[in-house]
Amino acid sequence: MGMLIKSNVDKLLESKGWTLYRLSKESKVSMTVIYNLGSREHGPTAETLIKIADALGVKVDALLR
Repeated sequence: MGMLIKSNVDKLLESKGWTLYRLSKESKVSMTVIYNLGSREHGPTAETLIKIADALGVKVDALLR
């Protein structure tokens, strides 16, 4: 699941022309958490997914499919 989320976030970032740093600032999620989106051990919480989705202007579902 983690790699799917990371892949979807990367696609959304590319489409918006955003960097990981900008996503971190817009979502108020630390860079460490952003870097660990694809990690099995340190995957994102539901709260983190909501913050990231809100910052990107999408529903959480868009990060999971």
